[in-house]
Amino acid sequence: MFINRIIMLILIIASAIFASHYGGNVSYALFYMSLSVPVVSILYTFYVYIRFRIYQEIGQRLVVKGDFIPYSFTLANEDYITFRSIKVNFFHDKSSIANIDNISEYCLLPGQLEKMETHLRCRYRGEYFVGASTVDIIDFFYLFKITYPISSKLKVTVLPRVVNIPRLSIAPELKDVKNTSCLRNVSFDAMDLETRKYISGDSKKQIHWKVSARHNQLFVRKFISNPKAETAILMDLRTVREDSLTAMIIEDQIIEGALAVANYCKDNNTRVKVYYDQGGIKNIFIGGKMDFDLFYQLTAQMHFHSTIPVESILKESLNFTENTGFYIVITHEITLELYIMMLGLSENGNDLSLLLVRDTVGEDEKEMIKSLRLSGIIVKQVTREDEIGEVLKA
Repeated sequence: MFINRIIMLILIIASAIFASHYGGNVSYALFYMSLSVPVVSILYTFYVYIRFRIYQEIGQRLVVKGDFIPYSFTLANEDYITFRSIKVNFFHDKSSIANIDNISEYCLLPGQLEKMETHLRCRYRGEYFVGASTVDIIDFFYLFKITYPISSKLKVTVLPRVVNIPRLSIAPELKDVKNTSCLRNVSFDAMDLETRKYISGDSKKQIHWKVSARHNQLFVRKFISNPKAETAILMDLRTVREDSLTAMIIEDQIIEGALAVANYCKDNNTRVKVYYDQGGIKNIFIGGKMDFDLFYQLTAQMHFHSTIPVESILKESLNFTENTGFYIVITHEITLELYIMMLGLSENGNDLSLLLVRDTVGEDEKEMIKSLRLSGIIVKQVTREDEIGEVLKA
């Protein structure tokens, strides 16, 4: 387009020089004709801009992240002249459209329609526009381009995924039965296939008699607990200080992690409470499917503008938990205050797990993570490339 404008400018200047030196009807006709070309091009472009029509439809406005939904758009020339060059631009930062790479420019004859039916996929949670965003209209001589803003944009509400996990690896393993205060609220309903040697104080119910007979020594099963007492999930909804794309990925992983854990507890008849800050500390009890569905709907509207640190939310949750409990902290930042509080809770007999959603950690954070693990706290890091379900069940 730039080259075409340079050529047009050269023609105007050349015809003006020719007319000024030689005069005559032919030279002036060439001059006025060269001047009229850009004027006609501008008028034509504005005319197409006014008369052009685009229609788009989507299968549903409430969708789940990652699902493919039907999408179609129609370009229409309802006029009596040809629309030379029309190009459709699509929103692509948060959604993608299948087979869209094959679309270039359209030339619509009078009365012609161009319709494309495909599928659209939303990549992130939240409310945003999808589909066609603007249309570029170019004249016959490729001198001018007008970007046609589509007024009737398609806005969708994208719900987060609910990842089903067969087991929760961040749940604490059963402790020695001599520590009865930590075991009174734990159920022995899920077992690992591994065994270990019998230790004085182990429950006789845990003895694996076949393995014991084979080795002529007592062996017990290693249990992995499905917590039957109330589990507390702490969500950190503070602003993620990363670039916009990384921030969206981290936000989605935090919410999907909380949903996956809550869904697992719901399926295993475990009472769970979710704590987070949205204009004040909120807590939601999930005791069944209806409670979980309500929480799921709320996650679509959650914003990451919290001003309350997750350690304060953890401290608040202690007022609603009797004796010892199981706490899962899902955050994108580990602070010294959170580290100290988790160590203190662990020393008091509480079970804790930390899900740290971020790509890299500093040296100080690595030391804190190492210390937390040595104290018996399960710590797992989730990067932007990780699948949250795989991390939770691994």
